[in-house]
This record gives sequence, C-alpha cells and structure tokens, in this order.
Amino acid sequence: MNSIQAAAATGPGRPRAAAALRRWVADETWVKRLLTARRWMSRAYFEARYLLPDPWRLATSVYEHRRFQASLDMLAARRYGRALEVGCGEGIFTALLLGRCDHIVALDFSRLAVRRARRRLAGAPGVEVRSLDVRGADPGGVYDLVFCAELFYYMSRREFEEVAARMIRWVAPGGDLCLVHGTSVHDAAPRADGAGAIGEMSARVIHDRFCRAPDLAVIRDRRLPRYRLTLLRRQEAPRG
Repeated sequence: MNSIQAAAATGPGRPRAAAALRRWVADETWVKRLLTARRWMSRAYFEARYLLPDPWRLATSVYEHRRFQASLDMLAARRYGRALEVGCGEGIFTALLLGRCDHIVALDFSRLAVRRARRRLAGAPGVEVRSLDVRGADPGGVYDLVFCAELFYYMSRREFEEVAARMIRWVAPGGDLCLVHGTSVHDAAPRADGAGAIGEMSARVIHDRFCRAPDLAVIRDRRLPRYRLTLLRRQEAPRG
C-alpha cells in the first residue's frame, strides 16, 4: 500500500440505501445542478453526498491518486510553514499535504466531512480541521500556501469573484496559491459575455481569473486532458 492509499484508507462500509442515494445525486446530472443552485441548497447537497463515506471514491480511484501526486509535484521541493486547505472534505489529501507543511488549517462546510476529517487526522501533529464556509467567512490570518481543489464549480459567478478576491489576500507575500480543477466535464466553452451562470463555472474560467490577478505571478500551469493545475505566487510586499 503506497502513501496515498494509506492516507485514503477508511473504515465504514457502504450500505445499500446510501449507494442508491449516491447514484441519485451523482455528479453531472440535472439533479446536481438543481441542488447546488443556491447556497443553502449546496450545503444540503454535500451533506447528502457525505451520508456515504468517500462519495467521490478518493480512496480507490486511480485517477484521484494520480491527481493527488500531480498536485504534490506542483509544489516541487518547497516546504511551507502555515498552509490553508480550502474544501478539505474527509481529509484524505490533507494527510498527504502534512508532509510538506509544518501546520495546516483544513476547512470544509460539510459537518459530516469535517467530523470524518477530524477522526482521520486525530493525533497528527500540526493540523487543525475547521467547519467554515468561505462564501460567508474568512479563516483569519495569512498562509504560506493556500491549496484549493474542486471548489468553485458550486458557486455562482458573483460568489466566485468575491471569494477569489478574498482568497488572494489569504496568501502571505511570497506565498503560494495552488489550484486544481477538473476539465473533463466542467470546462465547457464560456459564454460570450464572460459571465457564468451557476453550473457553468469551468477550470478555464476559474484558473484564468487568478492568472490575471495583478498580485499573483504564475509559477506553473499544467493543462492536462482531465484537469488543470496552477501554482501562483503572491508578490512580495514592496520595501519602503
């Protein structure tokens, strides 16, 4: 068992009723688009998904394991003091990220996901799991690394722009922002007016917006067939 598989190992089984629920609210269906159309609805949607542990099969998917490794490779050999993981889910990737960071604050708005992440990471030094919805609250402080994967699909364009502006401020001067979003389903061509209705957010829209931010410099930008990874660095504060 490699390090990614070990970090992903989970105990609870998958009851038949929960498996049926997973199929009903599966990604890429009109049900998902409907259930994430409003903020309170997206919270309910994710709580429904997390009724079944590991709803996206992060523990068993070869694709996810490769994406985890590619995400770590984007960080190269740099070690970070304080890191923020936005949308940590059940803490599977958090356990891997700990090897690159002295301290991690891991956030998610799903109570079930946070509960499982805390259980998974119990006893691990240097990790704090918080229940927080970044659409309405800030984690406080600045971080040497902000890591965000598969998050912005479930926001309206207005929510995305507001959270993106605040997220840049969470990165310490000289710190890194790492983004990972899938392109196989969500990267549909943008509308002519540049706006994106709920359900139309894409890796292109998300990553390009951060790449245009004046306070960020693009360090690496990998556009793979199924996902895009971008590492950006916040400019050092000018010396005066």
